[in-house]
Amino acid sequence: MSSRKPVVIIGTGLAGLSAGNQLVNKYKIPIVLLDKAANIGGNSTKASSGINGAFTMTQKTLNVQDSPEYFTKIQLNPPNEGVDTLMNKLANDSSSAIEWLQNDFGIKLDLLAQLGGHSAPRTHRSSGKLPPGFEIVSTLSKNLQALAEKDPKLVSILLNSNVVDVSVDTQGAISGVNYVDGDGNNKTIETKHVVFCSGGFGFSKEMLKEYAPEVVHLPTTNGSQTTGDGQRILKKLGADLIDMDQIQVHPTGFIDPTDPEAGNKFLAAEALRGLGGILLNPSTGKRFVNELTTRDEVTAAIQKECPSTKNNAYLVMSKNVYEAYKNNMDFYLFKKLIKKTTVKEFVAESNFPISADELATSLLKYSTDASDEFGRTVTINSFGSDVNADTEIFVGTVTPVVHFTMGGAKINTDAEVVKKDGSILAPGLYAAGEVSGGVHGANRLGGSSLLECVVFGRTAANSIGANYN
Repeated sequence: MSSRKPVVIIGTGLAGLSAGNQLVNKYKIPIVLLDKAANIGGNSTKASSGINGAFTMTQKTLNVQDSPEYFTKIQLNPPNEGVDTLMNKLANDSSSAIEWLQNDFGIKLDLLAQLGGHSAPRTHRSSGKLPPGFEIVSTLSKNLQALAEKDPKLVSILLNSNVVDVSVDTQGAISGVNYVDGDGNNKTIETKHVVFCSGGFGFSKEMLKEYAPEVVHLPTTNGSQTTGDGQRILKKLGADLIDMDQIQVHPTGFIDPTDPEAGNKFLAAEALRGLGGILLNPSTGKRFVNELTTRDEVTAAIQKECPSTKNNAYLVMSKNVYEAYKNNMDFYLFKKLIKKTTVKEFVAESNFPISADELATSLLKYSTDASDEFGRTVTINSFGSDVNADTEIFVGTVTPVVHFTMGGAKINTDAEVVKKDGSILAPGLYAAGEVSGGVHGANRLGGSSLLECVVFGRTAANSIGANYN
């Protein structure tokens, strides 16, 4: 290892990878990446809708009118919990985050979708074959892995390494990280800078029961590594944990017909609704909500309207959605999470109290009427103007799932972890991504999790780079 003490980054999801790449590429500062999992990526690899950005070159190219001010406004309206300065930073830095991924790493991010609650299409994904989270994570991780092979003094990646504590010196500054390696050995890395990027706690029944017992019974989209280790360590150090009871229940996790009671679900990406998909009540065969209102409102509508079907709803998509989101759709088809059928076959299999012609008429109305009965304004890639009983559709069964934990350690706009009075907890201590709180308030917008990781991962790196010695 270099004679200079490395920055220790805890977690190898997108926040950790963003911080690591910024530190080594811009500042040539040595880093050690630690992760208790056996693989790089965390939950970030699962993100399938895209990454938000306002006033980006992609938007300008596609003639989309947007601005950071519009983005900030929808985050704060209706009045939201959280920290206004962090929300403002997320929006204001979003364009440069997209530009960094495009220019420094060659990630296209040339397509857009408008997700629930958004005022414009601002969720970016690439026109290639890879889902956005996986594409971004794999690109950034490959860069660090190549550097680790070329110059291990600059980059060291330690997997199967479980961080158990962080040490501070007599002056209250960061002095080391204690972890247990894959062989069960206790080890310590001396460092002056630690960036927590360890993710949320959506897999931890214990923490969900403590902070939000009303959602413990729900299935989750989170990986088994998402157990709130970072929040627990930071709380012990004196961090101000905020919004811990704010758990985002995503309205659409796929029901696997081969294992309908599974506690872990594949996410039915919000882009499926953003690109034109609709939700139907299995008992009536009818729509019941604006599919592009905020996630909490869609979830509440499913739980209110579909209790007789165990809060399951049908997600129905057109051939146009399939073409616009083909790679993901092919994966869903392969996993048997969705199936290709026709309006007539779907009605017959579902035993709806309405006819195939009635459903076709409903799909036609949704696709062509200027005013939607539920107030939905985005119907792109809808079912067209010639819908009938033989029209091809794609259908999956979905249910609400624990997806994202908004709460965590409070940070400032430099990504420094702070105490209850707002003062810096310990010089050299930073957090980025889902381990932190205040960035999303009570209800995160789709596409903002990847953005948060890039914005605050890079911010932590820039803060360290400005004061590193």
